[in-house]
Amino acid sequence: MFKGFVAALGLSPAAGAIISLALMLIFGFLATRLTRLLKLPDVTAYIVAGILLGPYCLGLVPERVIEGTDFLPDIALAFIAFGTGEFFDLARLRRSAGRVAVITVMEALAASAAVFAAARWILGLELPFSLVLAALASATAPASSLMTIRQTGARGEFVDTLLQVVVLDDAVCLIEYSAAIALASAVGSGEGFRISGVLLPAAVNGAVALLGCLFGLLMKFFMSKKYTTDNRLIISVALLLSFCGVCTALGGWSAGINPASILLRVLLSVGMAAAVGCERSSKRHSA
Repeated sequence: MFKGFVAALGLSPAAGAIISLALMLIFGFLATRLTRLLKLPDVTAYIVAGILLGPYCLGLVPERVIEGTDFLPDIALAFIAFGTGEFFDLARLRRSAGRVAVITVMEALAASAAVFAAARWILGLELPFSLVLAALASATAPASSLMTIRQTGARGEFVDTLLQVVVLDDAVCLIEYSAAIALASAVGSGEGFRISGVLLPAAVNGAVALLGCLFGLLMKFFMSKKYTTDNRLIISVALLLSFCGVCTALGGWSAGINPASILLRVLLSVGMAAAVGCERSSKRHSA
């Protein structure tokens, strides 16, 4: 009934995009009123509102608007990952390194094994596709966890452990995904397994992680008190967007890697940057 709502009004592309943005905000706000009555987090409302507004449900937001904002997931994930980085200081990692490592590996491998078994032997999908799905299944979306924590104001050891596992879980997914893509390509093409298919993405991931450390140190330098709060905000956002762009460019360069791995790479690198920046900042303030 609402399909083509914006197109039916005969609006220009600019007007359609603006009205679509307004509808997203209004529906998101109204949906949170309902989810709070049900004691659910706001992120649930945003997800449901997005599904209802999209072109495959009510169609209030046209597909061309969604296609024109395909860069937003990279930017959103960069800010989310940077927010999780504040929980990565060395003192916390020393206290919980063993526990976090065990939880991360077991959770990631268990999810991958379950999805592979379901895709291969229950749904009967081809082996290459099952391998890729299994690798992607180990990833954890940090947005819902971070938004729920901030909404509830939760603090403590459990929260620290949870966010560390979320970020490290995606790092494990990068490793799994690189191996799965190489194996799937070898099985699908019949050309045999090539170690370069694993080493090249691994090298790019390592380079991006090191670049994230340098980015964190650079941000720490610009967070000096000699700059005003407004200037620090502008500099930090500019650096974050610049680094997000570099990670996205590297993701496209490193051979056949799809948008999912680019987003994971952004998460890993920006989380590393935030960890280094926050660690340095905490040392400076405690001195």
